[in-house]
Amino acid sequence: MSNDRTFSELNERKDMAIQTRSKEEVVQEYRIQSIQEAAMRVIARKGMSAATMKEIADEAGIAKGTIYLYFHDRDDLVEKTFERAISQLHDSLAVAIEAETTFEGRLRSIIRTKLGYFDQNREFFRLYSSLRFPEGSAQQQRRHRRNCGPQYQEHVDRLTRILTDAMDQGEIGRADPARLAVFLIEGINAIVIQRVTEEAPPPQEDDVEMITSTVMHGLAL
Repeated sequence: MSNDRTFSELNERKDMAIQTRSKEEVVQEYRIQSIQEAAMRVIARKGMSAATMKEIADEAGIAKGTIYLYFHDRDDLVEKTFERAISQLHDSLAVAIEAETTFEGRLRSIIRTKLGYFDQNREFFRLYSSLRFPEGSAQQQRRHRRNCGPQYQEHVDRLTRILTDAMDQGEIGRADPARLAVFLIEGINAIVIQRVTEEAPPPQEDDVEMITSTVMHGLAL
């Protein structure tokens, strides 16, 4: 057998292996996503502490043992589900911010994106709240620091840079940008909580306008 033919056959086998592996990866990614979405729905209905692996498996339409092919245990599933969802939110925020050039435009985009995300992903809200505001046990506090700390600080740092730039450009007055970033984030979070707990929240744009106008113009007449 010639070297050319040997190399050709080896390349064909590699191509087939890559195609097969890619298909397996697609199936695996789809299954992991289905399990994580099921986890969010169960947690939304029952709460963090009451959601079991059996209920999540039933919700996903798979055997309980299948979950353990992808996640070590319940905590691993919860943490990776949170990481996936919060990464999607932060990616959306980054895109929204880059699409605007003024501070007011960026602020509106941040508010609109965050409200819209939680309006569309209400199942995630309960998981977010459970990890963002842990009940107080040592294990829950460690989970909070591990899962929420880095993502929250990244969001604070990004908004701090935006505020600093806006101050340098004369778009807004001078203030401590890091503390102002926390103030804005928690204010938006408060409106998110209100909207998610309301049966009939007002139109999203009403809240976007209310927050933006208050930040840009204050409460003075």
